[in-house]
Amino acid sequence: MNNRKNTTIFILGFLAILSLLTVFVLADSDMPYPVRYIENVSSSRPTISNTSDTTQWVAAGNVSEINLTTISTTKAWAGFYGNITGVLTLEDSLGYVFYNWTTLEPKGEIYASPNTTIGWLEISCFEFDGSAGNFNVDEAESRFGIQDDDEDGINETFTDDTNLEFRVGTVTITANTCPATNTYTLGSQKVDGDFENVLLTDNDALIFTTIIENNEVDLSADINGFDGRPHDFQLMVAENGQDGQEDTLTPYYFWAEIE
Repeated sequence: MNNRKNTTIFILGFLAILSLLTVFVLADSDMPYPVRYIENVSSSRPTISNTSDTTQWVAAGNVSEINLTTISTTKAWAGFYGNITGVLTLEDSLGYVFYNWTTLEPKGEIYASPNTTIGWLEISCFEFDGSAGNFNVDEAESRFGIQDDDEDGINETFTDDTNLEFRVGTVTITANTCPATNTYTLGSQKVDGDFENVLLTDNDALIFTTIIENNEVDLSADINGFDGRPHDFQLMVAENGQDGQEDTLTPYYFWAEIE
């Protein structure tokens, strides 16, 4: 009888320890989650017209010096902007909800990559010389048809190294260590700390990252973005729209880490 009782106690104790170990594993494996739903609101680009509304009067016999200003659409980049809402949830692997909290103004980061799978435990800053992984900026640019002398190349765009500190899962991205840039706010163009974009890698994929603008304590209003309207985020991603590839569409996959 005592042997049976001791055996029962041992089994219960073992199961309790196993349960605790399972909890520890789950708690330690919290990584950015795939975005569950994307609402397509609008998409646009500069308007190209066959007519011109700029005029220069011509007089026979005159030789006129003029300076022209025009634009050309980038063939290497696309942008995403908008708002994010989320849910802090307590649920199981099947999606059954134990409890959740709706976060109308979440803090955190948004990640996008043309790769479907990311090695989140291998995340680090992307280094142009390849010292952080197995490809450098030239190899990264070749994936998107970008030439070394293009004005809108990767290293010509991410020219800052003044990123904010943040965490990607269990990995800390230290401040002022990653290639970074800031997308524009209307009228003031780049503002340090606003709409920050950061380049990360898992040694295989290039991961375009932006800090959600609700990252300040007690921030209740979004800041105005490139079009003068408030947005939670503005994210640039590389895309091959070079000559001959204008009609090519690239699927991008999104993850978010909110709190």
